Amino acid sequence: MRASLALGVAAALAAGLVPHAARACGWDGESYHAEARSLPCVFSALTGIYPSHTTEYYETRAAAAEAALAWAPDYGPALDDRGLALMRLGRYAEARAVMERRLQVEPDAYASHANLGTLYTFTGDYDLALGHIDRAMKIEPNAHFGREGYHRQLVVYLKALAGDPRVADKDFLGLSLTKEQRLSGSPAKLASAGIKPDAIDALVSMITVYGADRVSHLYVALGDVLALRGDVRLAWTAYEDARELKHPRSKELRRWRDELQSKLTEEYFRNTPPRPGRPGGYQGMERGFAGAQSVALQMDHNYVGWERQQLKKGLPVWREEGLAVVYAKQHELRRRCSVPGVIDERPADPRVDDAAAKAAAAGGGGGAPDPKAEAYLAALEAAASLPKKSCPARAPALGAPPRWGALSPAQRARLTRALDSLVDAAMACRKERR
Repeated sequence: MRASLALGVAAALAAGLVPHAARACGWDGESYHAEARSLPCVFSALTGIYPSHTTEYYETRAAAAEAALAWAPDYGPALDDRGLALMRLGRYAEARAVMERRLQVEPDAYASHANLGTLYTFTGDYDLALGHIDRAMKIEPNAHFGREGYHRQLVVYLKALAGDPRVADKDFLGLSLTKEQRLSGSPAKLASAGIKPDAIDALVSMITVYGADRVSHLYVALGDVLALRGDVRLAWTAYEDARELKHPRSKELRRWRDELQSKLTEEYFRNTPPRPGRPGGYQGMERGFAGAQSVALQMDHNYVGWERQQLKKGLPVWREEGLAVVYAKQHELRRRCSVPGVIDERPADPRVDDAAAKAAAAGGGGGAPDPKAEAYLAALEAAASLPKKSCPARAPALGAPPRWGALSPAQRARLTRALDSLVDAAMACRKERR
């Protein structure tokens, strides 16, 4: 959490200027929860007042995935979970190895390409990132609520910027506002500029969910969108965020910020005439910085303490039920704001199509099952059903594990159920050892 990026909480809320919530991105078992159930509003994203996961959280998810991969090295969901957890820990070389393995297992899977596209964005390998993002978007155009195109726009922009600093004369959405546009925005003017309604959601999700909170270009674009929409206070904050992150146009950002402040000051004195005996005075947007910093730091302290306590108790953050607890807590802590209806609708999991999901639920699959895969699954299910009396150093050999991509939907469901039990046992042993 970047607690230093803040503004007056009470002032913005009182002014009624907290708009709708703002969203290739990586895909793992956590992505749906993060996008659909706990996306912070734009105000929270700009001020840093939203819960952020601990290092221990990602370490736990990486360890759980590693436990699953010890039994089934080609298990796609575990490769996704481990790869993205390692990426969030900054262990890029390890993450790349895991993600490349995922690509070998299922070269035509959305997650195989989406995760590598995200990793290569962070490492600055923009050509590689674009190749995988394009492939991911072709496989699943509606992933991440159809907002993957914003990630692609950012990568194209960063690639061009690396070759020509003048590219920064516009933001990555292509906006270059005049002073008049910046000071007299409205929703109608935003729409007339060709900016889609989901742009704010997309930018906020990139900042708060996908770890791009240190990318100054996101804040400039968000500031331009908010100014053009007429949300002056929020635009001021976005520009200040970008300036603190050393955006190459920091001098201009200061000027834009000051112009917005002048507009707000003029409106204040026009609409708030002095009262006898109470001279007072408007102290500007910076007045609330110290208070908001305190709010952000306190939230961070409270959430970090809670999450670490839950992890020590053994909360299974590698399972959906564990993630539900985590994101219910995050939703409880984050500031309330309206969100688009689509945020509450669960998207299809790009890793499993509807027909496959229905077949898995019915226990059926297509064609005759592979005898070797069946034998391995039977042995795995037997191992999962045994009482856990000890903590083995490693998973026992059960023969050659099946390739995830070769399994039928019904076999994938069986493998997942058995691995859930085995991973739970492995993580309980890990807790005992610690």
